[in-house]
Amino acid sequence: MELTSASIHHRHQQSVGWDRHWRRHGVCAGSNVDLFFAVPRSLDHEHALSMCEDCPVRTECLAYALDGRCTHGIFGGTTPGWRRALLARRPHITSWRNLLAQARAEHMRRSHHSAATNHQRQGCSKVVVIK
Repeated sequence: MELTSASIHHRHQQSVGWDRHWRRHGVCAGSNVDLFFAVPRSLDHEHALSMCEDCPVRTECLAYALDGRCTHGIFGGTTPGWRRALLARRPHITSWRNLLAQARAEHMRRSHHSAATNHQRQGCSKVVVIK
C-alpha cells in the first residue's frame, strides 16, 4: 500500500477519533463539487462514488449527510436513495455522528484486541521496558 498524506491522516484519525475538520482531508478536497451532484448512473456519478472508496474521512462525510438529511449528491460513498432508505429504517437516530463515532471506537477496540490475541497465539508477547 502506498503511503500518502491521506492514508497517514486516516491512520492518525483512527487512533484519535473523529475528525472535526474532515472536509479538508477528503479525497474530494479541491475537486469540482458538481461531480458529486451528477446525473445518477452517469460516468461522473460513478467516478464520484469511486473517489469515496478509499477516502480517509468517508465516515465523517456520511454522518454529515445523514444528520443534515442531505437529499441530493454523493456523500460518504452513498447515494441519496441509499441514505433515504437508511433514514427511513432508523428514524429514531438523532445523531448519526455520535452513532458512527461510537461504532468506529468499538471497531478499533475489537481490532486492537484481535491483534493482541493473534500475537499471543503466535508466541509473541508484549515487551516491557523498565527504566
